[in-house]
Amino acid sequence: MRVCIVHSWHHRRGGDSVAAWDLADRLEAAGHEVARFAMRHPDNDPSPWSVRWPVWVEPGQPADARHRVRSWASLAWNEDAGRAARTLYRDVRPDIVHAHHIHRHLTPAVLHAARALGIPIVQTAHDYEWICPEGHLFSQGAPCTACRGHRYGEAVLRRCKRGALAPSVAVAAEKWLHQAMGARNWVDQYLSPSRFLAEKLASFGIPRERIAVLPNPVAVSPPTPPGKGWVFAGRLTREKGSAVLAAAMKDLPGTVVGDGPEALALQSGMPGTRFTGHLSAAGVNAQLGAAAVVVVPSIWWENQPYAVTEAQALGRAVVASDLGGIPELIDHGRDGLLVPAGDPRALREAVGALLADPGRCQALGDAARTRVARDLDPARHLTATLEVYQRIRNR
Repeated sequence: MRVCIVHSWHHRRGGDSVAAWDLADRLEAAGHEVARFAMRHPDNDPSPWSVRWPVWVEPGQPADARHRVRSWASLAWNEDAGRAARTLYRDVRPDIVHAHHIHRHLTPAVLHAARALGIPIVQTAHDYEWICPEGHLFSQGAPCTACRGHRYGEAVLRRCKRGALAPSVAVAAEKWLHQAMGARNWVDQYLSPSRFLAEKLASFGIPRERIAVLPNPVAVSPPTPPGKGWVFAGRLTREKGSAVLAAAMKDLPGTVVGDGPEALALQSGMPGTRFTGHLSAAGVNAQLGAAAVVVVPSIWWENQPYAVTEAQALGRAVVASDLGGIPELIDHGRDGLLVPAGDPRALREAVGALLADPGRCQALGDAARTRVARDLDPARHLTATLEVYQRIRNR
């Protein structure tokens, strides 16, 4: 089968890009032909396909005002990306176009090009970009559904994007345009890594019959005994629970892996904590493996966070917020612990209790690793993905 995998970036910068390019690798290893389509970003991994990709443009970067306006407009509809995608599709003639992250970079222009050529489209929804201008269903410090019913003006009133007017107007206009064009309907099959996200997509108007739940896979690692202390690995942002982490762990030494806008505030409020900054995937795994407990204090509706599943694949006990798609990954008390979101005291007590009981840490981590090996096996995920491809081709 010939498949075109589409993602804005051709490097592993987050869970969505990891899922996209790992799938491309597994398809190729199984003997399928894979074309790759992304933007020519300076951090990209090398690819022979890159000569066909559109140029990366950072909004607002050009000095000339006319070009600056054009770059902002391209966030909603990137005609250069659509033209490049159309050329590639015509040359390669893929049986399926499988899109991942496209908003504000490649944009739905790359889906329109496939639709015009009659190529079936699969879209893995890693977040809420299709239904929320801000992309996270998170506003003013809490989960939010104010834009349900295409009320995208709410994003402007709430200053949802970066807390500023201009970016919020831009993302609201983007959603209005895509709604007017019927862009959601160009997708033949949405894949949702969690049941929670699937229900949210349906509640915002995407037909339930077009949504299938297919969790992202994770390969388990050889079992190792738990390390010491706790670790948080992720982007240091408000929605990831940075304030909760600081309040809960200020007197309990541990390690924070990652970077982001909340980094300085965390460092000043957690003097006994070690901060590593951004690390490679191998570096993150090393830090997870060196800990006894992995902490995921998110206060937004996470989908299927790799912060949970990658730690479980290493056999580590996870303490995480009880919201969004996270409860689908943790059977409380059996293979991890769930705590109320936004409750520093509950988080502190749960982590402290596990650190004081290494035997329980080991038992929870072992059970989590067993469940990941059973439910998130990459080979099973590939088989299920190919079945989806064949089904929509037949349809």
